[in-house]
Amino acid sequence: MRSIAMYAAVGALVTPLVIGGAGLASADQGPRYEGTHHSANKHGGTSSKTKSGFTEDGTAYFVKVTKTSDSTSRTTSATSSHA
Repeated sequence: MRSIAMYAAVGALVTPLVIGGAGLASADQGPRYEGTHHSANKHGGTSSKTKSGFTEDGTAYFVKVTKTSDSTSRTTSATSSHA
């Protein structure tokens, strides 16, 4: 009886790992990077996000978006590249 409970427990732990591992393998599109930066003080704030990598068909991409605000204005700047 003890070995049946052990096999059931091991199966319950291993199954999600196997399913999750298969999902990771199919979602791999090559090297990629994503970074964010946020800051704020009493005069305003800024937020930026940078992403790069490859699409499913192997196309390289790069995107950087920066948003800044203060008490009188807001700005957004974006740069992107696709090869």
